[in-house]
Amino acid sequence: MLSMFENQLLEIDAQMSTNTSPNIPRLFRMIPLDVFGKLLLDIPPQFPHLKAYFPSMASKDVQMHWTGAHGETLLNQSLAFIKMMIYGYASISGKGIENASVLDFGCGWGRLIRLLYKFVPVDNIFGCDPFNESIKICKEAGIRCNLAISDYVPRDLPFERKFDLIFAFSVFTHLSEKTVKVVLNTLRQYISDTGVLVITVRPKEYWQVHERVHSQDAINASKMVALHEKKGFAFHPHNLPPVEGDVTYGDASISIEYFDENFPQWKLVAVEYNDLDPYQIVLFFTPC
Repeated sequence: MLSMFENQLLEIDAQMSTNTSPNIPRLFRMIPLDVFGKLLLDIPPQFPHLKAYFPSMASKDVQMHWTGAHGETLLNQSLAFIKMMIYGYASISGKGIENASVLDFGCGWGRLIRLLYKFVPVDNIFGCDPFNESIKICKEAGIRCNLAISDYVPRDLPFERKFDLIFAFSVFTHLSEKTVKVVLNTLRQYISDTGVLVITVRPKEYWQVHERVHSQDAINASKMVALHEKKGFAFHPHNLPPVEGDVTYGDASISIEYFDENFPQWKLVAVEYNDLDPYQIVLFFTPC
């Protein structure tokens, strides 16, 4: 795939040293996102300026530990989400992402931030995560954006600004109910009046998969599904120390109806899904 665009990429590589960060996305307008993502997996040596500018890829162990997949499999899942998010943001806000200020809430090792470089200047990209190791790995890899550590139960964020787009991929799939409520209240304070919030949640069907894959957890899928159906939220905490009397992290499923019933400050405006990552239902919100 890269060979089809090698001449264009060589031209871009030659221009990298004379372009400032705000201009970098413009250089890649004629490079398809799938090609851009493949390039960042392992930048070939014939593109020295690209290799110097863009971050190195996280190790296979890091990718597997954080996401359960790696390499092209994980890249394809990431590409599907980014495409969905960019299209959704444009259709809901009426604006392109090129001039947006974007926050990756729960950025992990920066796998989605990397793909945003095709569209958004690095100065407009922000990422936070409560896990120190995540931010450390991002910095060691050379992730270019505004990075900061957030609290596990964040009542504020480490940035003094509002954002046009906030996304949280595979974050609400792991938070306790108490933490979800705090996070959604906090994110409402940091989104612009015309902004868009994008999150992913797990459907109740996830628990059948969890029971098969994580049999050591002794989770009864039927009970978790019943809890989900009863209250719209099911959570199994991991064996971690509590924060403010609550284990904040584990595995969770949330119904779409749960948001309408509990968060009047947010309006659910779109729902998306893709077969590459079937247990990450994508929800789009605007602030009320």
